[in-house]
Amino acid sequence: MLERIGTVIQIQGLEEVDALHADFLAQGEQVVHLSVSPPHQTPLNISCPTVCLFAWEFDSLPTLAWDADQHNDWRYVFSKIQGAICTSCETAQLVSAAAQDGFPVISLPAPIWDRYAHLGSNEGWPALLVARSFEFSGIVIDSPLLGLSADGLVRKPESDMAEIQQPLSDAPVVSSPVLAMNLKSAWQLSCALASGWWREIRHIDKAIAPASATQVDAEALQATMVSQEIVYEPQHISVRGVVYCTVLNPADGRKNWVDIVTAFCWAFKRTEDATLIIKMTHHDLEYYRIVLITLLSRLAPFKCRVLVLHGFLEDVQYQALIDVSTYYVNASTGEGLCLPLMEFLASGKPAIAPAHTAMADYLNSQLAFVLRTSLEPACWPHDPTGMLFTHKHRLDWQSLMEAFRDSYDVALSKPNHYQCMSRAAYSHMRDFASISRVAGPLESFLSDVAARHSAAQQGVPL
Repeated sequence: MLERIGTVIQIQGLEEVDALHADFLAQGEQVVHLSVSPPHQTPLNISCPTVCLFAWEFDSLPTLAWDADQHNDWRYVFSKIQGAICTSCETAQLVSAAAQDGFPVISLPAPIWDRYAHLGSNEGWPALLVARSFEFSGIVIDSPLLGLSADGLVRKPESDMAEIQQPLSDAPVVSSPVLAMNLKSAWQLSCALASGWWREIRHIDKAIAPASATQVDAEALQATMVSQEIVYEPQHISVRGVVYCTVLNPADGRKNWVDIVTAFCWAFKRTEDATLIIKMTHHDLEYYRIVLITLLSRLAPFKCRVLVLHGFLEDVQYQALIDVSTYYVNASTGEGLCLPLMEFLASGKPAIAPAHTAMADYLNSQLAFVLRTSLEPACWPHDPTGMLFTHKHRLDWQSLMEAFRDSYDVALSKPNHYQCMSRAAYSHMRDFASISRVAGPLESFLSDVAARHSAAQQGVPL
């Protein structure tokens, strides 16, 4: 989109900015430095007019210069730069209120619609309920194959554990693209999880021997477990029925991923054709593995399916994941934009999500099951004092569970309603986040910033 409205030069260091600015000015060109960073990290001591592009998910802006650093008071930064681009209307209004009168600010979303439009339809898609599949290269944790039981969370006497903690070479291993082992019983696997050797089988998600093999020798198994550079072949993952998908970083406390799992498993405790796919974006499986397995064990037994993907998704694989999904799920306390949610909507996939912060700009009941939330005190994420100067949006868990049930009913029993939601998602995102929608306002804004800066340099009153 930027290339449609001007020449784009990606700089490697700030020392390039002023030199480029001078060169282009000599050629009669207007130049704007676009700093994609929060205000307190935006460079100020350059001659080129600077615009800060940032996302924000709170209902107030930092106005305190903690650590004796004026940059932490965003009002100071706004007084030193020439404009701001925010990714939500709420944030743009906050900037307008905090900055000096006349400070240029605009709210624009990332123009993602064009990249995903081919996955959607002007008429909307009917809910796809038949068996379908997608490819993924990485570690897959599949709840039906884990032998989940709360009994496995209880520490057994050492005498009882001796039988369970047999050498891996004694346990027949099924060559499978999921984290599962063909042990004597599901109870043994659950107890094994509690005993701690789950960490030793976490990489057994891909065939070590040819696909037809039913066992692997212990030496090959050990070599795979200790390997730090595991290459995963693409594997086909089959799903059916109503499929919910969410993409999140488990280290991001805003995302409420535990609430998503618990609400899903309670809503579909006795429903076999409901699947929740969680694409984790954290690099370390160990960061969330114990929490996940413990959580699923406490929720067991349940008939629905929880599928956790750990690893990198190629663009084609990501689009295939969108294609097999029925709904996207977001349960966060705040969003600066939420690109995955926008991408699924642009593909004609309705959502379950709250309509607050940046999501309030593009979510409504025509294209989503809107969750209830309430305000609760919070601190700015980079404030070392931890003082409660702002708010986040506390999730109403009951509304999430009800949204799961209601959305399932729509997909299964109300095909016309689902297709209307799909059509609304597709058309709304086209009007909100397409290149043609965003490019014009952005070009006008940047031209105005450059013109105002030039006038100010010449002492011409604005």
